[in-house]
Amino acid sequence: MSAKKVYGFLTQAFIFAVIMLVSNMIAAIVPIPIPASVVGLVLLFLLLCLKVIKLEQVETLGTSLTSLIGFLFVPSGISVMNSLGVMQQYGLQIVLVILLATIILLGATGLFSQLILSLSGKRKTAADVKTKTVQSPQNNKELVHH
Repeated sequence: MSAKKVYGFLTQAFIFAVIMLVSNMIAAIVPIPIPASVVGLVLLFLLLCLKVIKLEQVETLGTSLTSLIGFLFVPSGISVMNSLGVMQQYGLQIVLVILLATIILLGATGLFSQLILSLSGKRKTAADVKTKTVQSPQNNKELVHH
């Protein structure tokens, strides 16, 4: 049983700050307009997957920020309220674009999920067939696992 190491607030904040600094630099260099926050999320995900950063190194601050997500969206809501003139003029077009983008995103997500599931199903089936075809010469009912 291994004990989790507890990382302090400043250590976790420093990790997030470095990731945001690097993501801001990447977003400035990349020729397509990608928000630095999205680049930071992808960067954090990759660092966690590659085990460069351990989950416990960012978990506490990440959980705290997630609990504040509604509060963090208040400036966006205020910006929408300040843009009511634009919403009044282009509101129907904006709603149609949002609906169309949502439908396309849901469809693409569903198709991609089906693709992943079918590929993993083929791998599992191939592994089952391979396991069943390799049988012990002593007893045909027992399977040999390599």
